[in-house]
Amino acid sequence: MKYFFTLFALSFAFASFSQVDSTIWENTETITTETYEFKVPTVWRNQGEMLTKGRGPEQFFEASGKGLPVTYNNGPVIVSVFLVKLNETNLKDAKKGIIKGYFENPDRVFKKKKDYEEESITLSDKNEAVLLNTRFYRKSKGLNQFRYDLVTFSDEYDTAYMFTVSIQFSDDTYNFEEEYFLKEYAKQLYETFKWK
Repeated sequence: MKYFFTLFALSFAFASFSQVDSTIWENTETITTETYEFKVPTVWRNQGEMLTKGRGPEQFFEASGKGLPVTYNNGPVIVSVFLVKLNETNLKDAKKGIIKGYFENPDRVFKKKKDYEEESITLSDKNEAVLLNTRFYRKSKGLNQFRYDLVTFSDEYDTAYMFTVSIQFSDDTYNFEEEYFLKEYAKQLYETFKWK
């Protein structure tokens, strides 16, 4: 019995500190426009009312402490989610523009030159999309950052979007990504996005 309790306690501790809290997806709200829709956990803070029409992202959520730890290595974990309409008129050019933008910001310090990964995915509505991710150090914030960008284009609406999950934290080894399954965290959101 003592052995069983020890195993249970260890497995609970491991689950508590090594995994994303997926229960945040048990209660969601649907964000819908004339062209797209997606779901977000209701615990995320919708900052859309702070946006100025025509400038900045169309959608913006602050999700710090919601599914990921509040702190890591004695520093804050800052989670932002935003959706931005792009000027490009096809998926290939939209992807190229985002990758180029990664390396143009002088505030970002990369461990490796041109450090990013790319994965083709299919949205729930069967449209093709690309998932890009990169990692860098933000000099102005003093934090490391992971960015996950879903790049999608609709022929019907002749429109491209970048849907970003940005996670800032204190860890120059970047072990935080694997320890907390950050790509899976982002993918839970992206799996809900579809063109209407």
